[in-house]
Amino acid sequence: MVTETETPEIEFLIMADRVEALNGKLYMMGGGWTDMTVVDFTRPAPFAFALGVLVPWTKANQKFPLRLWIESEDGTTIVPPFSLNIEAGRPANSSPGQSFRSVLAVNGEAVFPGPGTYRTVANLGEFASKRVSFRLRSGTVLAPVQGPRQQ
Repeated sequence: MVTETETPEIEFLIMADRVEALNGKLYMMGGGWTDMTVVDFTRPAPFAFALGVLVPWTKANQKFPLRLWIESEDGTTIVPPFSLNIEAGRPANSSPGQSFRSVLAVNGEAVFPGPGTYRTVANLGEFASKRVSFRLRSGTVLAPVQGPRQQ
């Protein structure tokens, strides 16, 4: 049987307010944003991203080095790279030729130098790389309006 892909690929990289990976599933709050308001650039700002790596049948049970970091528009590193290995096994009920998805959730905070465009970068060694741009702007976050009190 022919696999969907012959090499591991970074299927998605999504910015979010908060993410969790549990039992092969992603749980995401506020996912897919491209713009965020930062009230004070001298303090750490929270960030999160969800990542999905698709591993073909022929590459199952192998380790692949994954590096992740955040950089400014000019390539200056804001969040230093961290590395880990991605590995997808073949479950007993899998079909020959199928691909396997590994998911990763990253939550953190960083001090950004100021308003501007930044990139989250994921690199899967010689196989794949993905970049997602996002913009930070200076401003205030408005408190939600409360309705009349009931008595």
